[in-house]
Amino acid sequence: MLRSPRRPGEHVADKLDAYTRMKWFATALLAAMAGTYLLSRAFEPRYPALGFLRALAEAAMVGGIADWFAVTALFRHPLGLPLPHTAIIPRNKDRIGENLAAFVETNFLAPELISGKLARIDFAIQFAQWLAVPERGRQIAQWAIDFVPSLLAAIDDEDIRRFLHENVARRVRDLDTPLVVGTIAGTLLEGGRHQAVVTELLEQLGQLFEEHKPLIRQRVRESTAWIWKKLSIDEKVSDNLIAVVDETLGELSANPDHPWRRGFDDAIRNFVEQLRSSPDYLAKWDALKERLVEHPALSDYLANIWRDSKRWIESDTASPDSHIKARIEEAVAGIADGLHSDAAMRDRLNAWLRETMLALIDGQRHAIARLISDTVHHWDADTVTNKIELEVGRDLQFVRINGTVIGGIVGLVLHTLDVLLF
Repeated sequence: MLRSPRRPGEHVADKLDAYTRMKWFATALLAAMAGTYLLSRAFEPRYPALGFLRALAEAAMVGGIADWFAVTALFRHPLGLPLPHTAIIPRNKDRIGENLAAFVETNFLAPELISGKLARIDFAIQFAQWLAVPERGRQIAQWAIDFVPSLLAAIDDEDIRRFLHENVARRVRDLDTPLVVGTIAGTLLEGGRHQAVVTELLEQLGQLFEEHKPLIRQRVRESTAWIWKKLSIDEKVSDNLIAVVDETLGELSANPDHPWRRGFDDAIRNFVEQLRSSPDYLAKWDALKERLVEHPALSDYLANIWRDSKRWIESDTASPDSHIKARIEEAVAGIADGLHSDAAMRDRLNAWLRETMLALIDGQRHAIARLISDTVHHWDADTVTNKIELEVGRDLQFVRINGTVIGGIVGLVLHTLDVLLF
């Protein structure tokens, strides 16, 4: 049967009640033996058989008192008398704390013990099974979208704008643009890789020119004097111009060794070399980057991105059909399915978790033990005594009870032997 969890105060109260009841029982048993001894001693002359009862009660009192003294001496001075070797726990609380800390560190936090325990636990499959419960994914997603509005409200928009601007500015300033552009261009030039790009550009230019031929003819006609229009010379000029351009574009596109294309290659190579080595180019690029990062438009653009993103997130998380929530649920389910189906991933995750936990525990085990000893050291003697007595006091009362009972039996046996032998 499952029991509802107890609060710490209730647990302590239960222990105290159990300890008090057992303490009163042990004391009552000792008192009963004392009463029995007095009665049997008083009536023994009239009823000699009571000698057996007297001997039992007398020895039981001796055993009970001796064990009461031993139990009491652990926690305090019996009857308030400062006898040697009494109040053992209060007088040695610091040493007890240090020994307890060393015991825990050596016997509970030893790396081989922790490693063996961790090796028997499949953290990954347990985590996968936990995530596989559909309600779990909904709870995680709901928790996330419940947390988002308060997180967004706590974020200052100006801080975000400044953060984005500073990071973008740093990335732009750190970017060696001439080197990047020069490297890309140099890579394209190696082996003539750029020729395919140039050919494609020329073909696209040819198509664009073909589409705009009527417009070109009209512009030529509009720019020609009226007399040439009367003689239809404008049409011949535009046709010749178009024919020359068509022919030139065709030759450039079909012939990679065309002089114009070789001249273009030389210009590109010279530009790449200038990018890589010219201080003037480097200074111009640096100045250009600085104008870019300092321009107010960049800061405004980044601020607008954040505001738009924030509004969308707020709107989505408030919607019953939240896309963010759905994506989180899908991600949780995907993680669970992935861990269930991928044994290698589980092995890697388990290995990482075990190594991490072992390193963490091993690195902190002395600190954990130190925490125990320091805590006990800072407790006063009464606190230590009360805590230990509360934990073991009830069991120690059985020592008193057993001492009373065993003492009585021994006394009875000895009296019987005395009667029989003497």
